[in-house]
Amino acid sequence: MKKIEFMVIGIPKTPAFRELERIYLGKITHYVQASIHYLKDRAEKDLKIRQKKESALILEALKPGDLVILCDERGTAYASPAFAAQLRRWQERAQRVVFVIGGAYGVDDALREKAVALVSLSPFTLPHELARTVLLEQVYRGLTILAGENYHHE
Repeated sequence: MKKIEFMVIGIPKTPAFRELERIYLGKITHYVQASIHYLKDRAEKDLKIRQKKESALILEALKPGDLVILCDERGTAYASPAFAAQLRRWQERAQRVVFVIGGAYGVDDALREKAVALVSLSPFTLPHELARTVLLEQVYRGLTILAGENYHHE
């Protein structure tokens, strides 16, 4: 069975966001194995060092053969049906697709280069807890589109 991993820096602090992540992860698992891997954010004052350390945590947690999709404001913005089609292509390429949301100050080039795609979740800057919820919901929406279900309306 294919697997989707969500690898994120920081644990959601707001109970409502934790609950939404739990709900959407449960919905996603009706279609594929899925999990969220929370990695501790770093409290470095130097933002470049913080990016480097947080990116290193992510890189260390990746497995050989992982297909890494990085959520990044400079990435491609997809409409939901196009994202669903792209999700299918990613799943066809690897056993485990890993969506990454880096820390509040971004990721370093080593992680960016590991990614096969950069995806923008919105032209707006989103708080990390909201970005994670948006990503989970869009992956769920994409899976329902691929399954031919009625969740998405055009």
